[in-house]
Amino acid sequence: MKLNPKVYNQLTAEPFETQQLNGRVVEFHYMNDTPFLFQFASRGRFAVWTSDGNNYKVLIERKYFEAMRAFYTPEVNIIWLGFLQRVSGISRKINNFFMIPTLILYVVIAALATWLLPNNMLEILLFMIVLVVISNMVQSRIVNKKVRDENKKAQDEIRAFIGVENFEQLIKAQEDHYQEYFKFEEPVEEQNETTEDALKVDEESEKKDGTESN
Repeated sequence: MKLNPKVYNQLTAEPFETQQLNGRVVEFHYMNDTPFLFQFASRGRFAVWTSDGNNYKVLIERKYFEAMRAFYTPEVNIIWLGFLQRVSGISRKINNFFMIPTLILYVVIAALATWLLPNNMLEILLFMIVLVVISNMVQSRIVNKKVRDENKKAQDEIRAFIGVENFEQLIKAQEDHYQEYFKFEEPVEEQNETTEDALKVDEESEKKDGTESN
């Protein structure tokens, strides 16, 4: 499964760490050394997995990696790669389940309408558009639910591997990093008061430790 392939192709500098995991190469690149820091970190995404469909490159903010280093060991990443591969298979299977029948139905109805109801083509076309939209919505909900289920399984595996206490400490370290990263000072005329505001992680980000993607 390809993940953020455009980002993957632009990460051409020497990685600061490389892991060989079950025949896959996983490279780690500091987000701070790329043009992507503002794009992702400003939305609370401090770690982004990318892939060309075979190997992986992880774009990660420097201080975030230092705080969450135990979450990116080879043993933990093997669990995460298993999750990504399962999700890829689930997505492909469900997409084919919906896409092929919908396409066939679309062609059949269009052919019958052209032959039997040529004066009602506009109404039939609108009906087909609505059908496709509904099919996509159902498909998206099913995929999202399956992904959430697999994500929970991966989290449980990681928690069991590193221990509940260590897992909770990493979540705390992550939250501390958010608070520190998004801390800013008010203007001087407002007495230079400091306000901490941890941005919420986007819904699209794949979660690995309960609050952020691995």
